[in-house]
Amino acid sequence: MQSFKYLILLLPLLAMAGTPQQLTIDESIQIALNRNPSIKIADGKIKDARQTVYQAIGSALPSVGLQTTKIIDEKVQVIANPFPSPGGPTTLELDFTMDYQYDLRVSQPLFTGGKIALGTLMARKGVDLARSQYMQEKNNLSYQVIQAYLGVLVAKEFLLVAEDGYGTAQEFFEISKLLYGQGMISKLDLLQAEVQAANLLPQKTQAANGVTMAMAGLKMLLGVNSETEISLTDKISYVPTHYDLETLKVQALANRAELQQMDLSRSLSSLNVNMARSDFLPMVALSYSYSLAGNDLDQYSDWDDSRMLAVRLSYDLFNGGTRLSKVRQAQIALRQTNYGYDALKDAILLETEQTYLRLVEAEKSILSQKKTVDQASEAARLAKIQFREGTITNLQANQIQINLTAAKANYLQALFTYAVADASIKKATGTALYN
Repeated sequence: MQSFKYLILLLPLLAMAGTPQQLTIDESIQIALNRNPSIKIADGKIKDARQTVYQAIGSALPSVGLQTTKIIDEKVQVIANPFPSPGGPTTLELDFTMDYQYDLRVSQPLFTGGKIALGTLMARKGVDLARSQYMQEKNNLSYQVIQAYLGVLVAKEFLLVAEDGYGTAQEFFEISKLLYGQGMISKLDLLQAEVQAANLLPQKTQAANGVTMAMAGLKMLLGVNSETEISLTDKISYVPTHYDLETLKVQALANRAELQQMDLSRSLSSLNVNMARSDFLPMVALSYSYSLAGNDLDQYSDWDDSRMLAVRLSYDLFNGGTRLSKVRQAQIALRQTNYGYDALKDAILLETEQTYLRLVEAEKSILSQKKTVDQASEAARLAKIQFREGTITNLQANQIQINLTAAKANYLQALFTYAVADASIKKATGTALYN
């Protein structure tokens, strides 16, 4: 029902390319999850793994086979008649086959050395592994969408800062022309004001291109046409969060899909060792066969039948040491998986700590840059007044405006880093980023 809801949301997005469609981060994530090919592939792997379970269970059930034979042409054996009679045949034709034959065979494994049970258990763990990979794929895609969504928001904010800086430079240039006309500034000051405005135009263009590229990246993740107009309704802002590093590490070790998958791989490797050892045990099966044969379909009463019930035991006495080699090979794989599990734990703990430190650093930067922006804004306001009055030079006014632009850019970058770091912490601790 949830997927249907977002598919309904997607229909106008595809059909009304000229009308901007409003999307939140959560809605964007759901659209991407419904359309992304990698998610569909991961879901298909779960279904494929389930078929392996059915196959493993089926190997424990009886197998039934029916075979019918109709002899079309044959050459029978001809021998000399050992008891010829006067006027009788000198040869005899020996035909021990029947023109029609039906064979029914039933086989039921009784003991396989644990192969069936182990195979079924391995298949079930394979489903769990595929399901964990599916959840991880969804979380990774959700994280990418969050990054792209925030990237578009911050790119638009950078564009506003660039436009504001360019507009202020243009305003200073216009004031400079008035002051130059009144003889209050030199020709050099006027040219400097004009150059400053011209220098900011490429930055404005670059910022506009940044918005276009960021939006294109988001649309690609959503799987929508590049011509589709979308409007992002969420805002990038600073919402204080409080995390405890040690708690985050515990959550990461308990919830990370990669660690769960590695643990499942360890279990599969251990079961594979037992599977290799099962080759040293005999195989026992119960078999039943029934045959019905005759030469005339219209005379079933003349047909012959036979039946057999047997217990079959098979065991390889010697196979060149391959069984022992397979056991050792499985044990080596198990040790390697254990080493990988320990290494992955250390990597996850390091990733969690690094993400936490980035968040703390970004939070401090936000608080610092916010004060800097406030101070730079006030300085820019005073500079504009003083420049109109001619108490400061154009270079001084421009430098103050440059400081304000840099402060705003640094603040936006800190906001973006903080928002991405907050999502990264959720990803690092195995928390679902989608609803």
